[in-house]
Amino acid sequence: KCKIMGAGKILCIIGGIVTLLATYLFSFGYILNPFPPPTTLYFSGIGFIQNIILFFQSADPLTIVLAIVFIIFLLAGVFILIGVKSRALAIIGSLFAIVAGVYFMLSLFMIIPIEIGQGTFMFMGEALVDGIIPLHVGLGSYLALIEVGLGTYILIGGGVLGLVGGIMGPDGF
Repeated sequence: KCKIMGAGKILCIIGGIVTLLATYLFSFGYILNPFPPPTTLYFSGIGFIQNIILFFQSADPLTIVLAIVFIIFLLAGVFILIGVKSRALAIIGSLFAIVAGVYFMLSLFMIIPIEIGQGTFMFMGEALVDGIIPLHVGLGSYLALIEVGLGTYILIGGGVLGLVGGIMGPDGF
């Protein structure tokens, strides 16, 4: 008897891979520092990892709590992939990916106040390989100094795929 993989499993696998790609290979956005020397700093999972030690050296409890929440977000793609076996983890990982993607979008477009969006700056860092990692494709800007990247939209899409796969479950319909 031939068993076909359920649609929920397939969506979890695709959603997990897409979420991981968005988190680590694409930028969520960038900020241009126009003062000499002009530099471009990207918002990405790699930028967060570059700065992670600074957050735990901080005496600010809010920074430490945000760092822990964002570490869970960095594992969202893995949680969605584990969702092939556990619906709950797929849903949790997907919700983290969707909420983080919307958070980046709202804060980089300056829709939410800077006090709420300041967590975005925890993901700011230099490119590992300029123009390649993180890959930045701009899809909207605010005052031409801050730009929202394709990674934000891919992150939301991967989260939605994982959420649908998690709701469907490993066996699908």
